[in-house]
Amino acid sequence: MAAQSEQIGQNESLLDEVYFATQMGLDAVETILPQVKDASLREQIEQHRKDYRSLGLKAKAMLHESGEQPKKEKLSQKMMLKSSIKMKTLANHSTGHIAELMINGTTMGIIDLTKKMNNMSESDAGAKQLANDYISKEQKHIEILKQFLN
Repeated sequence: MAAQSEQIGQNESLLDEVYFATQMGLDAVETILPQVKDASLREQIEQHRKDYRSLGLKAKAMLHESGEQPKKEKLSQKMMLKSSIKMKTLANHSTGHIAELMINGTTMGIIDLTKKMNNMSESDAGAKQLANDYISKEQKHIEILKQFLN
């Protein structure tokens, strides 16, 4: 019974982490999009946003299935992210710089979620698959964003 309780707790924690990562990603995208002038980069970031929304909805639905609600992101984290992006794009909002910022943020998300997955080995296959889907999509976005570096 304790093992089952541990698995349920880890599932919820892992799904919360996926949800949190998607919400932070959405906040970043919404903040950076007004700075994007290059149509191709804008299209890529819009796709990134669609993936964040889709994965976030899946994580939320999986949490609801277990009777849970996703934890709300902290306002302080949201404000720090937005102000950081605004500061980093204030003087330089070139296509290459924006792509670099997106790659850096995406990489941080992959690292954070990978650490969580490594510490939640008791999670069920569904939660692990969603986390792996998130990581896989993020890696694909990085590969595409690399073409905008200069």
